[in-house]
Amino acid sequence: MPRRSSRRGVTRREFLQAGIAVAAASSIPGLLVGVEAALGRRSREGEIYYEYFVIDNDPQRLQYYSLLGLIAVENGRKCVANPLLPDRCIAYTKPYQEDRFPLHPPGASKDFYQRCIRCGLCYFACSYMGYHAIRLAGLGEGLGKLGTPVVDNQIKYPCTLCMECAKVCPTGALMEIPKEEVRMGVALIDPDLCWAWNGGDCKSCAKACPYGSEVFEFTFNEWGVHTRVRPDRCKGCGLCVQACPIDGAAIHVLPLEEYRKRTSNYKNTGMSYDEYLKLILETEAKDPVKATQRSAINTDYIQNMRGLEEKKIARELSPQRGGTTSRRS
Repeated sequence: MPRRSSRRGVTRREFLQAGIAVAAASSIPGLLVGVEAALGRRSREGEIYYEYFVIDNDPQRLQYYSLLGLIAVENGRKCVANPLLPDRCIAYTKPYQEDRFPLHPPGASKDFYQRCIRCGLCYFACSYMGYHAIRLAGLGEGLGKLGTPVVDNQIKYPCTLCMECAKVCPTGALMEIPKEEVRMGVALIDPDLCWAWNGGDCKSCAKACPYGSEVFEFTFNEWGVHTRVRPDRCKGCGLCVQACPIDGAAIHVLPLEEYRKRTSNYKNTGMSYDEYLKLILETEAKDPVKATQRSAINTDYIQNMRGLEEKKIARELSPQRGGTTSRRS
């Protein structure tokens, strides 16, 4: 049952004080823009969202992967090569904490920032329910967004799509819409980091999703339960992110624009996301040696570099009790 619990983020007093600052700045032409420029806006342009399996300070792995002929160099550092693209280091999506984006709560209108009056009612409704998915934007995000609701810590606080935030919104910035129509973002699975794409039996993300197989599709073969997201059906709630057993999550929710950018040139390979998945599946069908190397490298990285929370997989594989599954850990 929903419950009250301790608040996180700004307090009511801090929120009102910030609102006064915004109002004062807004009343003076040009000041708001100037203050934003002085504070600086966090730009994601040029940031790198992938990390390599660097081993130049790991003599044992360096020797082992050298004997296999699986060494590549990136920015002067030796790393494990991708068996499917031997001239490239194998790359993994960074942990969620380093690769998260601010998302609007469900039901956000197209003119969200014009409608939102920074009243904080959505935030308090979400906190009252005990979900804490919404925080209020701070000064570091610019005065233009100060006090607006943000969902950006889905690994701890995913959105349950309860729509309580939209019910209390007085201006229509957030609108109560059918859950099927919610589009907060799109989840993207890294097949090199996902346990199910590397020999593991894991469907934690799909089981956590309120819409399950409507959003997720599977390719079953001897190499694993290969899972992918249907982008046109994903709500972007982030329940899958919280459920992923990989430390930092192998599945991240991205804004639609970012999703399109990444999937059009996935991991800077020059291949689309679909082409990259197709290459994996074709290799598994036609070249078991390379497929084995790929799976072994990724298993090494997943288990020894990022960590695998096996209790999440065990919970996912256990029989359901009462016919339902909790949506929160």
